[in-house]
Amino acid sequence: MEKSKKSEVIAKMKLRFEESEAVFAVSQNKMTVAETEDLRKQLRGVSSSYLVSKNTLARIGVKGTDFECILPHLSGQTALVFSKDITGTAKVISEYASKSEDKITLVCGGYNGKVLSVAEIKTLAQLPSMDELRAKIIAVIQTPAQRMATLSQAPASQIARVLKAYSEKQ
Repeated sequence: MEKSKKSEVIAKMKLRFEESEAVFAVSQNKMTVAETEDLRKQLRGVSSSYLVSKNTLARIGVKGTDFECILPHLSGQTALVFSKDITGTAKVISEYASKSEDKITLVCGGYNGKVLSVAEIKTLAQLPSMDELRAKIIAVIQTPAQRMATLSQAPASQIARVLKAYSEKQ
C-alpha cells in the first residue's frame, strides 16, 4: 500500500474512533465473505460498523483517542467494531460470536477510556438496548393515563346502572 493511501486510511480510522461511543476488538478466523457481510448488516442495524484493518494502521489510528486503552489487544487477525449504541452492538457481537463456531471471538472493548473485558461485554449484551428502554419508558408513562381513563369511565357506568335500576322500580 502506498504511503499516501496509508495516511488516508489512518485519517478515516481516526475519525471513526473519534465519532464512536464504544469500540470493540474481535478476533476473526476463517470467516467467509458472506459471513462478514451478514455481520456487517446486523451491525448497521444498531448504528455500528465493522472494519478489518492491518493492526499497524489501527495502532496508529487509535493513538490520541479515548480508545488508546485497547492498543495492547491489537494483535493477530483483529477487526474493529465502531459503535454508537454500546448495548445493541455488544448484543449483536456476542450472539454472532456464540453462533460462529469460533470464527469470531471477542477480544476486548473500549468505553470512556477504559478497557472492557469479555465478561463485561457479555454483561452489556444482556442489558436492554436504547430502543427497548425507550419502549419501556413510554409504556410506563402511558399506563397511568390509561388507568385514569378507565377510572373516569367506571363511575359513569355505575351511575347509569343505578339510575336505570331506580327508574325501573318506579
